[in-house]
Amino acid sequence: MPPADPPDLHLTRAARRAFPGPAALLGDPAHRERSRRYLADLARQAGQELPAGLFDPASGSPGQSYAEMAETLVRELVPPDEPVDLLVLAFSGHDMLPGRATATYLSHVCPGNPLSFAICDQGSAAPFSGLRIAHAYAASGDCRRAVLIAVEQAVLPYRTPTPGPARHQGVAMLYATTTVRPAAPDGNARMTVLRQHPDVAAGDVAALAAAELATLSAGCPDARVVLGAALAAAWPAHPTGRVTVTPPGQPVTGLWWTLLDRTAVGAPRTGPVLAADYDPELRYLCLVGWDDAGTPDDGRPDPGR
Repeated sequence: MPPADPPDLHLTRAARRAFPGPAALLGDPAHRERSRRYLADLARQAGQELPAGLFDPASGSPGQSYAEMAETLVRELVPPDEPVDLLVLAFSGHDMLPGRATATYLSHVCPGNPLSFAICDQGSAAPFSGLRIAHAYAASGDCRRAVLIAVEQAVLPYRTPTPGPARHQGVAMLYATTTVRPAAPDGNARMTVLRQHPDVAAGDVAALAAAELATLSAGCPDARVVLGAALAAAWPAHPTGRVTVTPPGQPVTGLWWTLLDRTAVGAPRTGPVLAADYDPELRYLCLVGWDDAGTPDDGRPDPGR
């Protein structure tokens, strides 16, 4: 018998939230001082010093914790009766509470106590890599549900060549395989394609992105496209018809935040959705697509809007 096709991943529910305040644990003087010392030691090894007043609570911006942000999203997203088998946390910049094993902690608070791990050092490609891993686990037959969480926080303890995120925010997506009955026939979107191109020079981005999007949307004139802000900047002559460009300021989560606007329940069902982004520092070009514009929403209010 020929091997069975790997199960599809269906996006069945999503949550997103902005976190305007600092991490709760940073309100504790002992936690705050430990984090300050740890990050100061790391900064000195790179010949840098922590920005003045970084951990001063009076500044109102001592930073956020990915564990706290992601825990809030998990509790909003995953009902207790829908145990998860895999949880992937994707981020780029440092957490301001680096002493916690964040992925392990999230496994503890997520229904199902899933296998969990984090992806970092991939810039804006990290959530795409998380989706690739989720699909691979689904193909093994041992993963019925997977949660992908992308987070970024705006207070960085070091200088960077490009501006950091504009605000603390996170996006979480619950995926189910074809072995799980979808919550509703019109409440999920099937992931149809995922492509990642490493080491793409800035001068080659426009041609490759144009060729890929043309191939992926062939035969689908009603396809909608969401472009990350960095990709749009590297591709000034990108098409504009049925194209949404992510606002700048959120290099890791911005694309996924905007994507949920384009795939909300109640939106007209006008065809597939494609999303693409480029990391100009690490030179990754990534693309993903879904076959239905009617994505996941559980009807709960969106506190991030």
